[in-house]
Amino acid sequence: MTTSKLTAKMVQSAKPKEVDGVLKDNYIPDGGGLYLIVTAKGGKLWRYHFSFQNKKYRLPLGKYPQISLKEARELHKEAQTLKAKGINPVEERRAKKQQAKQEQKNSFKEVAEEYLKKRSSELSPSTIKKHANALKRDFYPIIGNKSIDKIERAELVKIAQTIQKRGAVETAHRLLNLCSQIWRYALQLDKVKHNIVADISKKDVLQAFTHKPMRTITDPQRIGELMRALYEYHGEYSTKWALLFMAHTFVRSSNIRFAEWEEIDFKNRVWVIPPHKMKTRVEHTLPLTNQAIKILKEIEPYTKESKYIFPSSLGHSRALSENTLNTALKRLGFGGEIVSHGFRSMFSTLAYESGKFRGEVIEALLAHKDPNEIRRAYNRATYEDEKIEVMTWWSRFLEGVRNGF
Repeated sequence: MTTSKLTAKMVQSAKPKEVDGVLKDNYIPDGGGLYLIVTAKGGKLWRYHFSFQNKKYRLPLGKYPQISLKEARELHKEAQTLKAKGINPVEERRAKKQQAKQEQKNSFKEVAEEYLKKRSSELSPSTIKKHANALKRDFYPIIGNKSIDKIERAELVKIAQTIQKRGAVETAHRLLNLCSQIWRYALQLDKVKHNIVADISKKDVLQAFTHKPMRTITDPQRIGELMRALYEYHGEYSTKWALLFMAHTFVRSSNIRFAEWEEIDFKNRVWVIPPHKMKTRVEHTLPLTNQAIKILKEIEPYTKESKYIFPSSLGHSRALSENTLNTALKRLGFGGEIVSHGFRSMFSTLAYESGKFRGEVIEALLAHKDPNEIRRAYNRATYEDEKIEVMTWWSRFLEGVRNGF
């Protein structure tokens, strides 16, 4: 029996079969086991019916109109070719789906997110977020869904050069370094056979860049002008006292912005910053001077019911943004000279230049991790008395230059 071929018009006008007033699925053959199935509800499906090794199979080929008659015939022909080669099209489809599923599990995005999750106990939340945003912005749209072992060096180089073209040369270098860490992690799990990023010569494919020193002020007279400007600041009170407290405590801007009242021990005059807020992931205890305590007492009546000591003007449940602090410095006329993070460099430079204190104490106050792992493991000294001495000297210095001494 010869089966008449379907036409595009026949496919378009095909309807369900009606039996005794009840609509049922209508199987319309196109020949060679290819069927258009019009369901009782009006949907249209392409399916290939065939036998393989004495067993009957049905291979879905897609829906109409997403798959046209011409496309359905092409898919049907591909399936027939597989069958002629002794390959079961259904099993082949199943194997490809499994492979795709496995590749998705080993995709660059999956491995990268797994890596960042693992590093979350070592890196600060802000660093993890920065890495995640960069990957989401520059890498995931291009290679995110690609199996990491199928990615080639040229693809990474192209992405890095695209980042460089928008003027972010340092970022391009840093993100290639991040990719190298991700590949090194994947290598340990046998997800890749080689760290391809290690073979990329950044000096050949990217422009050179020099690290820009953190903007800061070290001239005592200019520091005095800054301190006077901060005390006379007429902007948001939370911003004013946050900058002044930062000047006296020289912690990272994130520690100031997310500082909470429960971290302050007024009785023992210390600020205890929990590990999860520290870049080193180690609890940091900072002595509070009279001047620092006074700043806290100034703002306490306004924010003591808030979670944060220096909340955002948008609501006491929200923390200040880093842009808020830097914008305030610009408004005061110091934007080209110092950023909020620059108070750390200011303290470090002048503390070392004074020659009054041991480097270990200065570094401990800055919460810097000792690069020597053995010394770090055995050094349990906290230098509490010396810390108080340095902090007292620093606050007195800031007050002195503010008053013109």
